Amino acid sequence: MHKYARILSSVKEGTPLLHMIRLGFKPEEVKRASVGVLESYFENKDVLKHCAIDLIPEVLSLIRLQGQQLFVHGIQECLSVYRLAKARDSHACFESFALWQPKIAESLSKFWTVLHLEADKSALEINEFLHECLGNIGDIIEGLSQPYLKILLHQLRITKGNISPLQDVDSLELGQIVNELIKQRNFVSLLAIPPWNIRLNQWRNIAYHHSARIENNDIICWYGKAPKIKEIKITRNELTQIAQAIFHIFSSLKVAHTLFYVDNLEQIRSFSTPAYKEREEAGFLNLAVALASQGFEVLEYGKSQDEARIVLRDASNSKPEMRRFHASQFLFPLWLLTEAKTLVVEYRENDNTPNLVASADSAICEKIYNGELEPLALAREMRLVDLKAKKTIEPSTTDV
Repeated sequence: MHKYARILSSVKEGTPLLHMIRLGFKPEEVKRASVGVLESYFENKDVLKHCAIDLIPEVLSLIRLQGQQLFVHGIQECLSVYRLAKARDSHACFESFALWQPKIAESLSKFWTVLHLEADKSALEINEFLHECLGNIGDIIEGLSQPYLKILLHQLRITKGNISPLQDVDSLELGQIVNELIKQRNFVSLLAIPPWNIRLNQWRNIAYHHSARIENNDIICWYGKAPKIKEIKITRNELTQIAQAIFHIFSSLKVAHTLFYVDNLEQIRSFSTPAYKEREEAGFLNLAVALASQGFEVLEYGKSQDEARIVLRDASNSKPEMRRFHASQFLFPLWLLTEAKTLVVEYRENDNTPNLVASADSAICEKIYNGELEPLALAREMRLVDLKAKKTIEPSTTDV
């Protein structure tokens, strides 16, 4: 559970979902709000309506970036490149997205590693602060942002009629990628952070080579090659701003990629994707967000090969008699996430009173997943225990 505590905290404290439910918003109203934020970024409105809840992490990123025109414009520019590539050569565009997916999944896996290792730096002395900040900057640029920059460049080349193999782009140095993006599409405002106007690849070099020192409580950074080495002097607060801006660049690249990918999901899925494994934390975040959008807060989560168990508390003021069966429907998403042999969902009322335990075996979920059974079969096969009455409930008597 400790591994997922930060994810749950971000869903509870960093999103308005549970607060909206407590204020009386219905799940369908939460979905409409999500659609409202995203609709200007989508061409396929039917896909948006279907995936609006799954895209709430992107909605929250867009909300956080509102008012920072540099990053909002960056998202729009990236989407413009993707759409131009689609218009120029849809086959090459969609195939490129499919082929890059393992690299994108690798980036997202590294994101969770960076997140798990992140700690409050406010109390650090300036030398330790500098060391930790440079580490974050290097990780965000090299490990997280670079795959998104590569696919963006690949798509930009498609808009020019240059159908490069993935390997040609993947082998480029970061400096070459950034320089070509700026030269061909003028991404300078996104990739050279104002007011310092130092390009992303140079910040990566500063971070990786530890090209920084402390002088009179100021931070001196240098970059470039002799005899054209350049120096800048920044404060501790300015380095914090730079690190935040670099993370916002990553968020902008990620949001633009995700929105286009989902907007064209069926076409991209028609192309063969190299094998890759998504990090479990990403699936858990999506499940926690989906639960929150329906008014359920995750209190506990644990998994082994034999059992996956999740404890939910109701954030709504609706009648528990109906809400508990709504909660039981998350047995199947829990299996999709964990593939455990036994799935258990415990529902608690909004005052934390244990109300119901629903459980099912993986065999029934596998048959539903393979199309051998209809989804409603789970409602007939799940095991239900009323924790308040301390008795078993026959599934046939539930209205799900």
